[in-house]
Amino acid sequence: MTTPSAFEYAPAGRDPRLRLIGPEIPPDYAVAVLHALDDVRILFRFGEDCRGGAAVAAAAAAALSTRLFGDVRTDRDLELPPNWWLVRSIAELLDRTRALRPPPLTPPGNTIAVTIGAAGISAGDYGIGGDDWTARIDIAPVSVAVDSHGLGVHAAACLMTGQLLHRVLGPFGYPGVALRGLYALDLITHQPTGSPGSVSEARPVCMAGVGITEVGIAGVGSVGTSTAALLATALAPGYTTALPAAVARPRIVLIDADDFDPQRNPFRYPALMGGETGSKAVTMAERLCGAGLVALAAPLRVGPWVAGRERPGFDGLLVSSVDTLSGRLEVADVLARDTLSIGVAGLSLHAQREPVAAVDRACPYCDFVDAAPPSTQAEVHAAGTGLSVARILELLGRDDARLTAADLDLAVAAGRVPEVRRRQLVGAPLADLVRQAYAEAALAVRTGAGAPPPGGGSAQEVVAVAAPHVSWFAGTIAAAETIKQLLELPLLDGRVDVDLAGLPPGLLRRMPPDPTGTCLCRSAVRRRWAQRLYTGPLSAA
Repeated sequence: MTTPSAFEYAPAGRDPRLRLIGPEIPPDYAVAVLHALDDVRILFRFGEDCRGGAAVAAAAAAALSTRLFGDVRTDRDLELPPNWWLVRSIAELLDRTRALRPPPLTPPGNTIAVTIGAAGISAGDYGIGGDDWTARIDIAPVSVAVDSHGLGVHAAACLMTGQLLHRVLGPFGYPGVALRGLYALDLITHQPTGSPGSVSEARPVCMAGVGITEVGIAGVGSVGTSTAALLATALAPGYTTALPAAVARPRIVLIDADDFDPQRNPFRYPALMGGETGSKAVTMAERLCGAGLVALAAPLRVGPWVAGRERPGFDGLLVSSVDTLSGRLEVADVLARDTLSIGVAGLSLHAQREPVAAVDRACPYCDFVDAAPPSTQAEVHAAGTGLSVARILELLGRDDARLTAADLDLAVAAGRVPEVRRRQLVGAPLADLVRQAYAEAALAVRTGAGAPPPGGGSAQEVVAVAAPHVSWFAGTIAAAETIKQLLELPLLDGRVDVDLAGLPPGLLRRMPPDPTGTCLCRSAVRRRWAQRLYTGPLSAA
């Protein structure tokens, strides 16, 4: 099939799947990447065992694929139980999400078949399966056995999305490890496992689970919205039977000062369907309440939210995906009993549990104590963006500061950002201009088979391809850790690092506190407060 020309394709800057970085990217290269995605039909086949929570996870797999590939279809429609997307079937979900990106110019020339479940189904190219706590993918059909929330199958859907992208975009430099046989990942131990069963007796107890009455979501971006959606999937009375009757569902607090961007957010936020506007915190809290949960919105930064609370501390689990220095400092200042910090960079992510009373663990801010002073950061950012040091300092000094049209004019004139991205970045935070890839895969530009770009190329001459499955996987981990804590199952003991370019090897480690002793978590006053707040019976939040 002939690749469409750049003139036939919609401008790459208006296709939400791509973000162009660098001034010298050949236009036809971006077009070739888009055509590779559009030239593939993903065909989902559902086994007879794909029902209940497994069917909802199948919907998640379809929702991820339809944001990336030219055509997503099913061999039969699959009715869904009540779910986050408020659709009755996968056909309805696909129909509603088609508007998230430009339609393909030509019919796909290739088909990749993906099975979900194994009962009464013919084999495809790949298989998704698993249970509540185990993700399984294979090159053959894999059974599903979901009793309640099916978080393991949601994780498997994310892993499979990475495999599909690697298969389609591998010739363009998409990183990855190709699946050769069965791979299974245990969400309780965060370790690969070959066991076909659900909960293995060999799973060690890493930390003692404690009941929680509140869950906070600090940062309602792509990870925060995914966390909220998967918490609803696992906790909402109308969606699941995940919790025994004796276990109370926690109250959920959503903290974020930003509003949704209806043009940019729906594509990279798998929990959204398009058209969402207004406060992120308020909108998501309303959705959670509509699902039957108790949720409160705090449409402000974490710092002001902390200052406005009646008493110090947060007697629950605070899930933080805040990615600014000042934001991390504010998260540490919450003095939450337990913080689950989640960070995303490209196709990699980490989740780290940080108990406030643990003197041998890093706090949410320890990683940033040795960060360069603001003036040095400003000089680096100025060189990389084309803005002045004074303007960078102004943008760094205010969390609500946003890029203006004049800022983007300077960045375009300096060759730091393509003209096609100018309109998309007006009104965005500085981090969007500086950050090379967030939940995206960076493809090095090549002008021929294995050939580097003219002049040898540089780190900025890349095309970034959206990877919404990274955010959904991060939300799966956050939801799993929450449910484990409610059910007193073994918790994450330290930090897990996951690279969704391949098959996660289960990298676990304990991060020590800042070695200089200058982080605010070393304060004797803060330690006394932590002991006073969380020693003995749980206090009211």
